[in-house]
Amino acid sequence: MQTTREICNTYTNLKEIEIYKIEQIANYLPEIARLNNAFIFIDCPAIEPDHFIVVAEAGPSDKNNLYQTSVLAQNVYKKFEPAVFKTLDTGESVYQHRGVSQEGRVVEQNVTPITVNDRIIGALIMEKDVSNKVLEEDKLKALTEATDTLSKIVSQSSESRIGFPDMIEESIFNIDQDLYIRYYNLTANELVKDILRADCETGVSFIELFPSIEDMLTDGQIITIEERKFEGCYFRVKCIRLFEHNVVTGHLIMMQDITDLKVKEKELISKSVAIREVHHRVKNNLQTVASLLRLQMRRGLPDKSKAYFQESLNRILSIASVYEVILDESHTDRVNIGKLIKKIGNMLVYNGTSETCRIHISYHINQTILLPSNIAVSLALIANELISNCIKHAFNNQDMGYIEVELVYSESNYEIILVVQDDGGESLDFNESFGLNIINTITENDLGGSFKLMKNHTGTKGQVNFQHKGSNCYEENYGG
Repeated sequence: MQTTREICNTYTNLKEIEIYKIEQIANYLPEIARLNNAFIFIDCPAIEPDHFIVVAEAGPSDKNNLYQTSVLAQNVYKKFEPAVFKTLDTGESVYQHRGVSQEGRVVEQNVTPITVNDRIIGALIMEKDVSNKVLEEDKLKALTEATDTLSKIVSQSSESRIGFPDMIEESIFNIDQDLYIRYYNLTANELVKDILRADCETGVSFIELFPSIEDMLTDGQIITIEERKFEGCYFRVKCIRLFEHNVVTGHLIMMQDITDLKVKEKELISKSVAIREVHHRVKNNLQTVASLLRLQMRRGLPDKSKAYFQESLNRILSIASVYEVILDESHTDRVNIGKLIKKIGNMLVYNGTSETCRIHISYHINQTILLPSNIAVSLALIANELISNCIKHAFNNQDMGYIEVELVYSESNYEIILVVQDDGGESLDFNESFGLNIINTITENDLGGSFKLMKNHTGTKGQVNFQHKGSNCYEENYGG
């Protein structure tokens, strides 16, 4: 990159003493840029008449992207830099001039001349990106125009009582700077009659009617929206400052009765609490039954009965897992089915792994699928039977076994697919068993789906397909 001296020697007719002064000032540009958080430039007259060139530059340390590349040794154009041309032509400083950079950004410029022996040899320019500031000013201007319009709409004379504002369901009050009512619509009049048992009149202090809104009128905000309670009723209150020619002339108050919504919200919260309590009790009852089965198993059972007790215990724990997942999540009656299947699978593998055969399970669940608890119970039982079937039958005479569980939701046809694949080497007995009967019955009767059990090159694959339009799916990785 060329130095300031090199640029001056190449592109300007400046004398040695003049170049020396430009160099001295250029040495301080980085500090000035950091201090003012702005871009600083030095422009000098070029050899070519009526042309100017950038001989030095510095930018703020925050890597502001006002200029994507260096502008050193570039020509300065009058249409982009009128303030610079004015200073270099007249010797007058220009402050807070708005312009557009060559990259299309709105900038604010301060320009002052650099002289040697009363001869203008260049201009020192400070530029700040004010694009966002201009955008905010435009928004404020638009808001001012909107509030001017609102003020005119609601400032109707008493002779014209019925108008557009009276068709609005919200209660509207137009109050002056001293917080006295100067206009109200019919809904506002009914509100005062119903809540305060009084007539709404112009010239009455709004704060006397609704004292709890006073802080919203004095917080200095252009628009404030909050919920407030009056005489046992709830309202959503909007306070908008009114302007005329950029001068605040009062406030527009809009009040919407949301009492019914609040009542329903409380009822919903109470219902949610009650449902969670029911889930909690169901979970506890199932765990109590599971504890009784464990106790019976510890006290001794015939060898032929142990397997049946363990199968029953696993089924009960699988159902209990549904309610544990519900209670772990924020959903009232929705179950993260991927999380549930992982919980069941890990439990079964932990209990099924023995000294003679270690079993590993992995999951391919790339979506969060939320299902109602009744459907989740059905799918939990199916997953329990499929994974249990792998553990019980697939890995005979093997010292290692692998189970893969895949859960997919297709948004195109609202279909949920559960696949359980093992790498068992034993041939599969397709004769009907109690577990397979459970899967078939639940899949067909409860889920309205289909179930397939097949042998493939890896081992045995069980697949359940069913449709459910109420699923909520979000991209989230549960792979394990």
